[in-house]
Amino acid sequence: MKKLLALCSALILCIGLLTGCGGSQQASSGSGSGSGDYHGALKGVELAVGTSGTYAPFSYFKEDGTTLTGYDIALVQKLQEILGFTIKDDKLQDMDYGPLGTSLSQGQLDVGAAALCATDERKKNMDFSDVYYDAGIVVIVAKDNNTIKSVDDLKSGKYKVAVQTGCAAYEYASKELPQECLQSFDSQALAYKAVEDGQADATLYDQPGTAYGIKTGKLNVKIVGDEFFKGQAPYTIAFSKNIVKKHPDIIKQFNAALKELKENGTLDQLKKEYVD
Repeated sequence: MKKLLALCSALILCIGLLTGCGGSQQASSGSGSGSGDYHGALKGVELAVGTSGTYAPFSYFKEDGTTLTGYDIALVQKLQEILGFTIKDDKLQDMDYGPLGTSLSQGQLDVGAAALCATDERKKNMDFSDVYYDAGIVVIVAKDNNTIKSVDDLKSGKYKVAVQTGCAAYEYASKELPQECLQSFDSQALAYKAVEDGQADATLYDQPGTAYGIKTGKLNVKIVGDEFFKGQAPYTIAFSKNIVKKHPDIIKQFNAALKELKENGTLDQLKKEYVD
């Protein structure tokens, strides 16, 4: 009987040890993959996060000229609350889109949150999360322009179209519109100005940013026709290759947090607060 009891005790102890190892591995795998308890998965991890304060309503400066606000800024805060990471120097680094892309490609930044589209060209140098906002592009003309009604009118080649290089609108225009009618600019602000000053008949750009500029009186233009090219300008979180190598599960963890924010209605709330 004593031998039997000893044998049973040994078996129970072994089962307990095996269960403990399995539980530990499962918890680690769940946290690391984003499929389990991803809350606090990046606690103690410091990330250099960059944005651009030039694209309202997603990331822009308040009237004081020093405080960043917008959809993307609030989104980063929500992700930080869920995942537990800290931001280097407790401050998002603001820069133009060109330097932002370069900093991510070279690993000077870990994360980029600035309404960045996951283009094939960018995927060569950085990685991306799932889509958190799907924006289409629109045709923008001067307020007194009543001849251009939609993007189909621009395909005739009769009109000068201002476009910002490197964006989704430029990608569309370079493929779908006559090359001889395109005017390229380094920034969308210059493209808007070309339309306002009569140097160009129209410009193409993302609907949310354009609508916000018109609503707030910062743009003296109007949108004509319907939003198009949807699905081709999805906004995502960008990651440097270096940070993904250092934390292989970081994208899965961000994706899990983004999914939670979508399912609990937070993304809709941010859209209503900053975009609509």
